[in-house]
Amino acid sequence: MSLPKTSSYGHIMRLAMPIIVGGIASNVILATDAFFMARVDEVSLAAVGLAGLFYTTIYILGLGFSTGVQILIARRHGEKKYHAIGAIFDNSLIFLLGMALILWLGMEFLGPPLLKSLVKSPEVYRSAVVYLDNRAWGITFALANLAYRAFFIGVSSTGVIIWSTFAMAISNVILNYGLIFGNFGLPEMGIAGAAVASSLAEIIGLIWFALHAYLGKYHQTFDLFHSWKWQPDVMKTISSIASPVMFQNFVSHAGWFLFFIIIEQSGERALAVSVIIRIIYMFQMVPFWGLSSASNTLVSFTIGEGRYQDVLPLLKRITWLSLALVSPFLLLNLFVPELILGLAVENKNATGLISDSIPTLYVITLALSFFGPAMTWYSGVTGSGNTRTSLLIETITIASYLLLAWFLGIFIKADVHVIWFTEPYYFLVLWFVSWIYMRQGTWKNKKV
Repeated sequence: MSLPKTSSYGHIMRLAMPIIVGGIASNVILATDAFFMARVDEVSLAAVGLAGLFYTTIYILGLGFSTGVQILIARRHGEKKYHAIGAIFDNSLIFLLGMALILWLGMEFLGPPLLKSLVKSPEVYRSAVVYLDNRAWGITFALANLAYRAFFIGVSSTGVIIWSTFAMAISNVILNYGLIFGNFGLPEMGIAGAAVASSLAEIIGLIWFALHAYLGKYHQTFDLFHSWKWQPDVMKTISSIASPVMFQNFVSHAGWFLFFIIIEQSGERALAVSVIIRIIYMFQMVPFWGLSSASNTLVSFTIGEGRYQDVLPLLKRITWLSLALVSPFLLLNLFVPELILGLAVENKNATGLISDSIPTLYVITLALSFFGPAMTWYSGVTGSGNTRTSLLIETITIASYLLLAWFLGIFIKADVHVIWFTEPYYFLVLWFVSWIYMRQGTWKNKKV
């Protein structure tokens, strides 16, 4: 079937590639803290892994909201209702800043007792609280960044994201090196320095986005920064799309956090292995997150233009692209696992840790094979505006995933690599259910 140029392989990659490159830089921020802590000790590494997951689970509420905003902006962009985009952006930015205040208070006052009730190791708990306390204040800047990312992806100006995230990533690496170890004349703060560095990097990213939006004349084309008055009708439309995505993302990442809590029950070595694997896993996921974000935008844009018949062929094209992109990771993980793991573990700390991690690396390699197609079709559900359905699919899938993880990790006390088999199970189920839903065609009836 012949598709228009906006659904061609070239156009898909032109939209996705800046998101992918930006995602790589963004994941540097997520991984750098763990990378440097691996050079301190396993307790610090484990603490950053758990506290970072807790922070991400909170942050993901804002990401879910911004994904809904992105879908709505892309729909209006496809409908050529450019002036409506400014009101959507302005109101979403106000909402996200308000949300950031609430989330900061939650992390400050509820985070420590929650971690204490869940974490087995006292040493890991104490270090995790220190990290979270110094990371929490950066949530304001992180969520403001999300509003800008949603706007630029929604109007297909994804190139802007590359430079912002690169600036964030580079500054985070430099500040981590300085604040953790006391280099460049900066105070030696240890695990607290890793958290402060990440928050400062978020500020740098926000400054870049704001300047580009204004100096790049986007504010004129799309009427940005003109609708600071709260508009209930606009927020009602945004919330109808964004709220289910918020909770879907929260459910997903809460699942990740609970999964790591199950892993932690197996001991500090199992948790350290899992944190290392997560670093590698998150980096290798980046191309598929980029394609997923592109899927959201392209599906919403295509529906906005009234081309319902092109949606399924579009998703099939993105699926083939995802399978092509996964091939290098499969080969590297299978044939040079020591090299891949060695990128995240310093030699002096690597004794036994790399060899213990190899079986788990093989398991996530299998998961990666399913990840791209699963996220493509799941993003099709979300991009069509049927976010309540996507929430239902995610909730059912994650519940069965956690039940399987509990059975393997707690009930039968399986080895860590066996517990990680829940990952390929999760993505295989998500792919199948999303594919069935999109094939049925009921998503065409959704109006936003």
